Amino acid sequence: MMRLPHLLCALSVILLVQAGCGSSVLQLRDQPDFLHGTFRQKLADKKDLAAKFLACTRQAHDEPPNERRDIGATPGSLFLQLPDGQAASVSPLAGVIDTIRRRHPDKTVSLSILTDVLNDMAHDGTSRIDLDKLKQVINVARQWHGHLGLDEDQLEQDSSRFARMLLAYNKAYFGDFSFTARSDYSGAGIRGVVKVASKGFVDRSGHALLFPGISPEIEASPASSVRTSTATVDSQHVSADLTRIFLEAFFDAAYRVPAVHGATALRVGPDSQASAYPEFDANRPMISLEALARVTRDALRAEAAVTSLAGKAVRGGSVFSTQNETLAATLETAAGVIAKKLVEHEGFCYYQVTEGKSAAG
Repeated sequence: MMRLPHLLCALSVILLVQAGCGSSVLQLRDQPDFLHGTFRQKLADKKDLAAKFLACTRQAHDEPPNERRDIGATPGSLFLQLPDGQAASVSPLAGVIDTIRRRHPDKTVSLSILTDVLNDMAHDGTSRIDLDKLKQVINVARQWHGHLGLDEDQLEQDSSRFARMLLAYNKAYFGDFSFTARSDYSGAGIRGVVKVASKGFVDRSGHALLFPGISPEIEASPASSVRTSTATVDSQHVSADLTRIFLEAFFDAAYRVPAVHGATALRVGPDSQASAYPEFDANRPMISLEALARVTRDALRAEAAVTSLAGKAVRGGSVFSTQNETLAATLETAAGVIAKKLVEHEGFCYYQVTEGKSAAG
């Protein structure tokens, strides 16, 4: 009987260890290629630039400088959470969610999970990913893509920049089809039609993504069409792609980092409440072309590093393993894309303040 307390103590320790091992949180602070924290470290001893950087990260990139809030940053505060308890780069998300609250009040709460996930990732000292929260993000993405199929005509007129961008990105990914009458019609019999398909969704850096069941040809006539072989349509590929498109649309609507020519974002027209998406202007660059390339590489490296970390955690014998390859592929993609968008935003701000370029006006 005297042994019972010892057994209970040992059992308690085992349960605590198992609970800790079963946590869904992945730590990012020791990931060398997740570079967003290095921007602040480089500015730690430069008070004026640090303040400008922090102000920049709190705003979308096409907002005029005189509309940016003076938050009184100091080098020390650059490494701490802001008074509202959030990382600076979380602030631009609020405008997107507020707009959706007015147009789609039933969907506002679900989108707020993106604020939580980004806030977890954006704090230098405690940077992390919660896989349980990422699962919620995936469910939100699925709901919004389903919404597109039901209300496409309505969403084309939507005052929410995010909704219109998501619709445009979704349509581009699925080929943005149109059909035209055959140009070689002889005047007799049936005049057939040919399909015209886009090359797919093009992100703000110029990288294209197309539904694997589509060949990205442009068929002006049967004689001149160019076909490429299509990839196999599988759940892993498509689920990950749709989650990527959702996150690209959301963070592009929030951050509005200038896009290169040909990006799908530039085809989303403005409405009475929002300006057109900003295009990178080589005549009046906000950062140098060399810096633009560096931001792009750094963002891709961050995506690769975080995707790899999440992928290892959700596969095989890991305690986080899902035993579901489609879910695993989608989770790792979600983690990687969020990391990429954060580094794009903060990297653009870093070079904008260090190179002394003027903000968009």
